[in-house]
Amino acid sequence: MTLDFDEFIHIGINSWADKFMHGRENERDALKRKLNAGQNIHMPAPRRIGKTWTINRLAEDMRNEGWLIIEVDVQGMSAPDKFAERLCQKIQKQLPTKSGLHATLKHRLDTLIGGNWGTNPIKAIGQVDPVIFLGALLEALEKEGRQSAIFVDEIAYFVLGFAEKNESGAKDFFYELRNLQAEYSNVRWLFTGSIGLHFVAERFGLGGAFVDLTTFILEPFNEIEAGSFLRAPATQMGFNHQFHVSDEDLKVLFEELGWLAPYYLRLVGNEVRPTGPEEGGKLTAKQEDLRAAMQKLLEPTRKSAFAVWREHIDKNLPHTDRDLARGVLGRLSAGANGETLDTLQAAMAVAKPKAVRDILDILQSDGLIDLTEGRYRFRSGLIRRYWQQYEAD
Repeated sequence: MTLDFDEFIHIGINSWADKFMHGRENERDALKRKLNAGQNIHMPAPRRIGKTWTINRLAEDMRNEGWLIIEVDVQGMSAPDKFAERLCQKIQKQLPTKSGLHATLKHRLDTLIGGNWGTNPIKAIGQVDPVIFLGALLEALEKEGRQSAIFVDEIAYFVLGFAEKNESGAKDFFYELRNLQAEYSNVRWLFTGSIGLHFVAERFGLGGAFVDLTTFILEPFNEIEAGSFLRAPATQMGFNHQFHVSDEDLKVLFEELGWLAPYYLRLVGNEVRPTGPEEGGKLTAKQEDLRAAMQKLLEPTRKSAFAVWREHIDKNLPHTDRDLARGVLGRLSAGANGETLDTLQAAMAVAKPKAVRDILDILQSDGLIDLTEGRYRFRSGLIRRYWQQYEAD
């Protein structure tokens, strides 16, 4: 059997990732246990932390154990009929046309609206309420006789987009979706998001729609995992220059990054120009090589690597919150030691103290800042330097 290059890389990355310490095996095992125990899960994770990779591997793990896993990305959606359509499309791709699901769904739709919708269930969405259609889908999934789970990526974006257009409609839909999860409890749900679902739901009075979900937070790598990730053959293959690096020298990188997310580790690694002695065909990266790589990323031509954070704030916060968030971040970017709540509230005197606290909670939930020993600061020194250089007023 021969493999083309893309297949080789896919298989190689999965096997290497599982062999080394950064394969998220502990997280995947914990998620599987919770789903097996009948829990529905909300897994928040900041951007660029490897969330999508983790749930893709989890889906592969569970399919290998006989589960039917449906993966749906809902970022950009703002209407329930689109959600129902996308979910139906994904299910159809997973199951053969002669499966029991299709017969069950056809019978249910015929009962609801007659036989005037053709042979493709998607054509019936415009003729039946999306919640009723989803109920028919879930009933059919349960009757398949297999363990099933639906992974919904970026749920908070969907909630935000829908609620901003139609707040009352969003309340009706998401509370009905909660009822469907309880009614068809053999179909598990895993919701993920890179913005805070709690804060979006609270803003629109939707907190109760998600109260039954178990929260599982996907954290950044620890130093051992981050070192494993940087040294992994699959990671090194993608760098401009492959290199060796000692644990001691890596601490320089880890201390500055602070937030050990795969995306930023890969960004820095790609810029490393090793100047140390050769070992096994690779040069060694020294501390000054790592510092130079981080400095390279702060050049004007590389701003796009960090622009996701500005876009995140501009896109997902209302104007009043957006201006306050930018003001807070500008203040925090001025120094590595950050600020206390009192000094931030004094600096943002035009805003109410509670508004400042709420913005800090949102920024902390989104992974951009953290709170250590009573001081708010950027989680990543590299991102702080970017913000200070290009975004602060």
